[in-house]
Amino acid sequence: MRRMIELDGLRGLACLSVLIAHYFGEVAHGWHFLALGWAGVDLFFCLSGFLIGGILLDNRSSPSYFSSFYIRRGFRIFPIYYMTISLVMVALLWQRAGHPGWIDPALPAAAYYTYSQNLIFAVLGDQSTAWLLPTWTLCVEEQFYLLLPLILYLVPRGKLLGALLLLIASATVWRLVLFACGANDMALRVLLPSRWDLLFLGVLAACLCRDRRLWNKLVAGNRRFLKWGVVLGAAATVVVVLADRWFGSRGFDLVGPLFVGICCVSFLLLTVSGAAEGARFRSKALCRLGTISYGLYLVHQPVAGLLHGFVLGGRPDVANPAQILVTLVALALSVAFAALSWRFLERPLIEFGHRWRYERERLPAARAMPRDHFASSWPSSPRDLSRAA
Repeated sequence: MRRMIELDGLRGLACLSVLIAHYFGEVAHGWHFLALGWAGVDLFFCLSGFLIGGILLDNRSSPSYFSSFYIRRGFRIFPIYYMTISLVMVALLWQRAGHPGWIDPALPAAAYYTYSQNLIFAVLGDQSTAWLLPTWTLCVEEQFYLLLPLILYLVPRGKLLGALLLLIASATVWRLVLFACGANDMALRVLLPSRWDLLFLGVLAACLCRDRRLWNKLVAGNRRFLKWGVVLGAAATVVVVLADRWFGSRGFDLVGPLFVGICCVSFLLLTVSGAAEGARFRSKALCRLGTISYGLYLVHQPVAGLLHGFVLGGRPDVANPAQILVTLVALALSVAFAALSWRFLERPLIEFGHRWRYERERLPAARAMPRDHFASSWPSSPRDLSRAA
């Protein structure tokens, strides 16, 4: 797998939407039309399914399939995550002694260290301190990483596409069942089955990229099909959001993720196929933001909370010039911290983790098997392809 800079740009766009939503849209006096962080999170899920699914599909016959995958993922995800969680926990304990009004209590530390805070959110129907709230999405991804390698390893390749379609459909069924049983809003949003249609749509896209027949039929020779997927997915999302606002329904929680996923994955495939629509995501600023997005996603809320608390003695907000200025400083500091983390911590650990290579199965020449079509090279994109790390 080579690097495709457009996917870094898409990741940067997703991260930017989350930052803008948390800093300027979802605070007490924020501009609510900027609260589009949910769209960025859903795009993150689709990208994760696409990239991680592609790695696993390319190496499904490797004798070190499981060990190499989990060791690499561990070096990529755990160090910066556990370091951030630990520092935030220390800050919360230290500040809580003075009982400042700008700090909310967090969940027990064990929840964050075991990636189970999304389960607690679903049970309680409530969320914890905003400083660590975004980590529920990392719980969903970690739980997905435990499941996906098993599915791709155990399901026969001829039945994989059908299995993925069933899993994608099952997420909507799961949400409808939860709704019928009177589940709270958090359960509809933060549990793995409530969000795995987005993740498995990404895996499905990775499968299409590795099947020449389907690729040539659905993607390379028919981009109009993908463009309609983007338009219809976006239109259906807007309709559901407006219906929720006008009628007080919960339609978006029930079917919204599926529509958003169709829109995101259709655009993702357009980008991978070399369509002109993807060119705008080669921006150096977006690509750089995408490169440091993981660390930035982790630290931006704690930085804003601490800075507003120490400087202004309150929670993050944008109600006056002083608060807006502190928010902008928090944004700059968060980007700086994430950039330093990438250079001195994350990238060296990723490179170290990649020492665990996927071993190749060795067969005598007389018993050589036909090449697995899921492990074939990308069919038509002339540009570089992206790393999943």
